[in-house]
Amino acid sequence: MQDKDLDGLLSMAASRAPRPSDGLMDRVLADAMALQPRPEGIAAPAAPAPVGLLARLAALFGGAPVVAGVLSAAMAGVAVGYFSPATTDLLTGGLGAGAEVLDLFPSADFLMTEG
Repeated sequence: MQDKDLDGLLSMAASRAPRPSDGLMDRVLADAMALQPRPEGIAAPAAPAPVGLLARLAALFGGAPVVAGVLSAAMAGVAVGYFSPATTDLLTGGLGAGAEVLDLFPSADFLMTEG
């Protein structure tokens, strides 16, 4: 056998693609179909969670961010009201300097003592 004959034999083998038998293809496809997941039924949609009283109240005022802002402003107002009146006089720029000052707590130290 010459190289020329071998080249012709190899080119003829390369031109024909090997074809699996029909029995083999049927067995491979049957195995593949057996391994496919089965479709599940469609689940019913979950019922919405019940909304609590605080969530409804917050939604009434515009949502949780609005309620947080209002409560922050309220806490700032309590803090400004709790500190000494001299601090509020500094904030107002001495507007009440010409008017009579009413001192409701002559000594506000009792708010800051322990025990």
